[in-house]
Amino acid sequence: MADTPAVTAEPADIPAREPLPGTPLIAHRIPACGIAGPYIHMDKVDIHARYAQVAGRAGDFPASTAGFGRQTEGQGLDNFLRGNLNFWLSSEARMTDDGVIRYRQTRNHSTTTFIPDKTSGILINRPDDQVAAAAYRVTGPNGITQVWRGRAVRDAIARCRRKPVVGWPAGWAHLMPDASVRFDPGGFPWSAPDIYTAEPADEPDTWGAPCAECAYPESEHDLSRLWPRSRADGTGCTCWAYTSQT
Repeated sequence: MADTPAVTAEPADIPAREPLPGTPLIAHRIPACGIAGPYIHMDKVDIHARYAQVAGRAGDFPASTAGFGRQTEGQGLDNFLRGNLNFWLSSEARMTDDGVIRYRQTRNHSTTTFIPDKTSGILINRPDDQVAAAAYRVTGPNGITQVWRGRAVRDAIARCRRKPVVGWPAGWAHLMPDASVRFDPGGFPWSAPDIYTAEPADEPDTWGAPCAECAYPESEHDLSRLWPRSRADGTGCTCWAYTSQT
């Protein structure tokens, strides 16, 4: 019989005007302004890819939630917190050591609790800190595996994190609990997801000579799809075109 996932208990509701547990989260650019004690800037918060959200009732006004329903995506929560903490200057959010985040618009509002799905991974918002291995074994959406330098993986993640054209799927990158990385560049509205997995690996004895067109080693020429790397002169690199392996 398959294991049944553990059910997370409903979080305790926080009455209006009572302090929220945890460390304050802030989003504005002058963090020292009016803040006493420790805090975490949103640029440094570990936001998981998925959350269960529970809207409390112990307040004089309804709780604000990050979207509809009992589940919300981490990117949506990140946008929700940044926008509200900057716009509603009376709002507050705090995170406890277990990653649970509580938010309320004012001290008189009910509190919304966001409970992370620890298996979903963490949004990569600090690639240099979160993607720190010297080499990664990267598997593309068609199953081809190559060894890339950590720098190449971070370059790919930087592309995934770019703001997409309006209406096009956004790319994403998640740091998984086993220290591997999953990322998808996004793309045309009709494109299927191109999900890559990068697992920390030992560095090879040599990476080989750099490509004359893009300056990346040949082992990093992505054979799964076209990553738009550039030549030194900015005219594009033909070596990244898809090559059939059959």
